[in-house]
Amino acid sequence: MDKKAKTVLLSKEEAKEKSMGHDLFEMTQTPGFAVLREHLESMAFHSWVDPRETNDKDEFLWRELNGFHGANNAKELMLWIQQTIGKAEFLEKKRRGELEVRPLTIK
Repeated sequence: MDKKAKTVLLSKEEAKEKSMGHDLFEMTQTPGFAVLREHLESMAFHSWVDPRETNDKDEFLWRELNGFHGANNAKELMLWIQQTIGKAEFLEKKRRGELEVRPLTIK
C-alpha cells in the first residue's frame, strides 16, 4: 500500500475497543501479569481432581465439574485478552490507513 496512506477516523466503538486492547497489552507487559498468566495457564491446563481426596462419588463429580469450569474460565479469559489485543492491532492499522477496509454490503 502507498506510504502516504490516508488515516481513517474510527467510530466511537472502534476507538473504545482499540483503547481497551492497548490497555490490556500494556498490562500484559508487567511482571504482575506474568504471575497471573502462569496461574491462569496452570488452572487451564494442569487442573484435575485427586480421587484419593474423597470416597463419595457425588462429591468427586461435583469437584470435577467445578474444576472443569474453573479451567474453562481461565482459558476463556486468556483467549479474550489475546483477541482484544489482536482487534486493537487491527483497528490501529485501519486507523493508519494501512488496511483497505471496504464497507459491508448486503445483497
